[in-house]
Amino acid sequence: MDTAITKEYLKNLQYGTTANLDARIKIHQLFSTNPESFHAWIGSHLPLTKPVDVLEVGCGTGIFWRENQSRLPAGSTLTLTDFSQAMVEKTLANLGDTEAKVETADVENLPYDDDGFDLVNAHHIIYHTQDKARAFSEIKRVLRPDGFVTITTNSEIHMFNVYEIGRRLDANFPTDRIIDSFTEEIADKMLPQFFGNIEKHVQEDILEVTDIQFMLDYVASGVKPRDMSVADDFFERYATVVQAEMDEKGYFGIPKRSPLFLCRP
Repeated sequence: MDTAITKEYLKNLQYGTTANLDARIKIHQLFSTNPESFHAWIGSHLPLTKPVDVLEVGCGTGIFWRENQSRLPAGSTLTLTDFSQAMVEKTLANLGDTEAKVETADVENLPYDDDGFDLVNAHHIIYHTQDKARAFSEIKRVLRPDGFVTITTNSEIHMFNVYEIGRRLDANFPTDRIIDSFTEEIADKMLPQFFGNIEKHVQEDILEVTDIQFMLDYVASGVKPRDMSVADDFFERYATVVQAEMDEKGYFGIPKRSPLFLCRP
């Protein structure tokens, strides 16, 4: 059985705990060749010149504001939300002693007043939504008229070789990825329908992975929660392919491309 990517799957299986997200974050943290982290790179583009009320939707484990909270002008407020209770609990643990509000909320039905925030962060979250138009409408509803939104996602080519190997090795390996419903290419066409002013920045990188276990953990974070019917020796054969490139180059290379869209109403 191959479990479909639905909101219930995301909430109960993919993000029922933080283990799968942690596995995917770790491979980026350990093997990136870019000296600046993705979160620090986003933070460097935030036009913060006065105190702001911030809402983050889909905060995951809270690492974005753990890295960037010092960028906030004095007097700012921070509200972090995720639809997964496990993520909310991990965010609270990661942020430690902070005045940030951390709450459970769904971006498609935000429990906040109109015009309540100067900045809304939606980082690698829109592809998780079932109704993207509703998500954007909710974000715009809670955004002040002079506020702005930061949206990130991935390109179609982002880490594509990781999935290409799986498809080549096993016909049951799925052709759909979580990100495919809102890639950079889709965002380029969709965002102008909702925002009048869009500024785009792109970070490109390559992961040079030298430990095969991190590769297998990354692949497993997508395979196992979906109960995919891959062959018993799938991971063994996957490891053989990866090891061959590591032996040849000294690492297994994974291309990355992720855009940041800074949007105003």
